[in-house]
Amino acid sequence: MSPHRPCWTIPAMLRLLFLCLALVLGSAAQAQLSNPLGGTRSECPIGTQQCGFRNCCRAGTTCSWDGHCVPLGGTYCGGGRSCPRGQLCIDGGLRCSAHGSSQCNNGKVCPPGTTCTANGDCRRTTDQERLEVPGADPTTGCLPGGGCSEPGWYQCKETDSECRPGFKCSKGRGCVPIKAVDCGYGKWCKPGEQCLPEGGCASQ
Repeated sequence: MSPHRPCWTIPAMLRLLFLCLALVLGSAAQAQLSNPLGGTRSECPIGTQQCGFRNCCRAGTTCSWDGHCVPLGGTYCGGGRSCPRGQLCIDGGLRCSAHGSSQCNNGKVCPPGTTCTANGDCRRTTDQERLEVPGADPTTGCLPGGGCSEPGWYQCKETDSECRPGFKCSKGRGCVPIKAVDCGYGKWCKPGEQCLPEGGCASQ
């Protein structure tokens, strides 16, 4: 009887190992090409939607332009922060207050129906003051370039963006909180931080 020979020779096993290795590396390269940020994109559960590279937004929320989930009807403050329906961002986007509120230079927040005085107190607004929008027709609240603005909102001359109270015009387009560091195009960092070229913020 001839001795039993193994089914696989060493050269055949090496070829098989090389083929498996090539398949694994090819799959990894394909995944890297489809997701250049590498590992940040994830599959979202059923009933949610992908928002940016890291977040999955559930029903009842929307996706902001920079990839954060915002409650329906809510106000997006930027930097992943938002306020619920009926409230707006104040204090550089770090706090929320009822729509119609205004923040005085000393940090005090005046509720809807009131306005700041020169010394930082609150007093009731008059009907005329409610119609005073920079650049708008005081009788209608309509803007020079067309369209109408909510009381207190104003239009940026350079970008035609429309900003609400407590916000300032951002370079390029959009608005950012008054106390925030403007990074351009509606992106911003907290006071005392600096904008990074690749996005995000860093302490100064």
